[in-house]
Amino acid sequence: MQTATDPMQAVPAEAEPRKPKNSFRGKKMRTLRKNIAFYIILALIGVMMVLPTAVMIFSSFKSFDEYYALKFRFFPSVWHFDNYVRVFTSSEHFFTWVGNTIVLIVLNTVLCTFSTILVAYGFAKFRCKLADVLFMVLLCTMMIPWAVTMVPSFVVWARLKLTDTIFPLLLPSIGGSAFYTFMFKQNMRGIPNEIMEAAEMDGAGSFKRLWTIVVPNCVPAIATMVLFTAMGIWGDYLGPLIYLRTPSKFNISLGLNMLRSQTTDGKQDAPMLLAASVLMAIPSIALYFLGTGLFSKGISLQGGVKG
Repeated sequence: MQTATDPMQAVPAEAEPRKPKNSFRGKKMRTLRKNIAFYIILALIGVMMVLPTAVMIFSSFKSFDEYYALKFRFFPSVWHFDNYVRVFTSSEHFFTWVGNTIVLIVLNTVLCTFSTILVAYGFAKFRCKLADVLFMVLLCTMMIPWAVTMVPSFVVWARLKLTDTIFPLLLPSIGGSAFYTFMFKQNMRGIPNEIMEAAEMDGAGSFKRLWTIVVPNCVPAIATMVLFTAMGIWGDYLGPLIYLRTPSKFNISLGLNMLRSQTTDGKQDAPMLLAASVLMAIPSIALYFLGTGLFSKGISLQGGVKG
């Protein structure tokens, strides 16, 4: 007799296929290979970006004959440190150029920072009907390329008879910077209004609240602005080229360009020029690494109050 099948009896499910033991290991190996390939590509890109700088540095230690030799050598056969010495002795105005550049950096940084803080404070903590419209107009000025206003600006300074002076390179800083005004405003908006109102109830005026509450909480943003303003003025070449004519009034970028006129056997002293380029890059690199910590905080668009 055949036994009836119990309808309640569960039908055994089909056994799930077992995954190979080495499947996870294979997945890890594929991920590892992808990561290795990715980092190799990044390393090659990094080498391509660093290679011109490395050639500049090592070529600055070559002799004149070795630099112009037909056979290229990456490393100098004999290290000539006198190329750097000749940069300082190549012109009687060298230290004057450095001093002019430092004066421009200090004055521009102070004027631009002070005016930008005032403008950003007004937009961040004071409200009026036209505030948003004026702020949009300010931001729109960032869309105008400097090359568009270059010729009109020169005409204005020429008619004022202020060319060949530092005033065209200095006075525009009084107007501040639209980009840094935006950055300062965003940082200042992160300061609670309750703190500002409490200070006002204690008798603190607008300027006292600005310098005792707002500015201390915007130190990272201010440091970022000072850092990039100083780096920009240190390497500025086009502005001084347009307005300055007297060698004793040149900045360091424009002054070092004059070294190109020094030739030997009809050829430029390229090793000395490369040494000058290395010296020009050192302050900017040093400023960047010294201010990296503050820069990472300064690019934040939301400020906070110190605890």
